[in-house]
Amino acid sequence: MEPAATPRPTERLQRRVVPYWLVADGFSALLLSGLAWYLGRPLLAKYWDGWSDAWEHVLLGACLGLVALAVLTPPLAYARWRFGFLGDLLLLRYGILFVEERAVPVRRMQHVDLVRGPLERLFGLATLVVFTAGNEGSAFRVPGLALAQAQELRDHIVEARGDRRP
Repeated sequence: MEPAATPRPTERLQRRVVPYWLVADGFSALLLSGLAWYLGRPLLAKYWDGWSDAWEHVLLGACLGLVALAVLTPPLAYARWRFGFLGDLLLLRYGILFVEERAVPVRRMQHVDLVRGPLERLFGLATLVVFTAGNEGSAFRVPGLALAQAQELRDHIVEARGDRRP
């Protein structure tokens, strides 16, 4: 007889996490691609005897591929991200090619933080960071939450642990 499967989480991240990820990842991809194209290409052409037009096309393809990934991955990541509570377990499911499912018992959670960088505040988002006992995956993040939702999750974890709020 097979053991019953753990139910999958059903709550989703805020939809506005997609444009947030597009801006953050897009900026990083454009910056890195720009540096590679405008600084790396001339240096490679000057100091590498094997540099040719073919390598220039490879570099251009890599830069365009990096920008394309920054545009394509946020909607795919959003479509996969799920979280939720089942009793004293925080369930997480995320990933694009490699889907990871985690069931973290509240009793293993050491402390919980809310993180809101300037760009997250601009989009009205927060990230819940949970630190757990143990080595593998001793901290994990739940990004793309509305501030009230992140505070509610944090309070739920604190209450489930039996800790008092200051």
